Amino acid sequence: MRSLLLAIGCLAASISLPALAKGQGQLADPKAAVQLFWSQLYGQGGSTLYCGKAFSEESGQLKASAIYSSKQLKSALRCVTNRQCGIMNPEYGYIASDLHNLYPAMTRVELARRNAQFGELDDSVPSKFADIDCDMKTSFKLVEPRDAAKGNIARAIFYMHVEYDLPIVGQVQMYKKWHQMDPPDAEEKARNDKIASLQGTRNRFIDNPELVDQLIAN
Repeated sequence: MRSLLLAIGCLAASISLPALAKGQGQLADPKAAVQLFWSQLYGQGGSTLYCGKAFSEESGQLKASAIYSSKQLKSALRCVTNRQCGIMNPEYGYIASDLHNLYPAMTRVELARRNAQFGELDDSVPSKFADIDCDMKTSFKLVEPRDAAKGNIARAIFYMHVEYDLPIVGQVQMYKKWHQMDPPDAEEKARNDKIASLQGTRNRFIDNPELVDQLIAN
């Protein structure tokens, strides 16, 4: 019996994992995906999502920020470490490597944002990053990004929800509002095209914004 189980385990390990992934099936190593993120997707520079700061190249002042955070992903998959997540769910490497979920962010801002949930805060809440002219409000485990980033965030979250059947963390109606107030612009559309060439999938909510209306609010 033990020999049979070992044989089955070896057979399962030999199965092509891309066939198991519902979303993108080309990038399975998050570290390699981040390298590709900087070298190809933002190889000519760009601007940070949360603060709109221009940059010309990768630096220690920047991070590849996961919109659907690593903490939220592990919670959704009910695992703790990357190794455990990979054993429990063969899609994990692909989900964690998906470029549609990654945006450039200033390191300082990412440290405050990565364990927080997106939401809306009272106008009286000041920006924690006013000294660097970054309009992002923060409170205890809650952040509200600048208006120009809200649509990008909503569409990334909707993409992860649909492609990988992940729960939407936060209020669906709020994200729908963000999507409507900040529709896809030329930069986001060009980014979608570039990601499609790198990993083979597109964000349908950028190509067809009206599809958001079909999402059921929670």
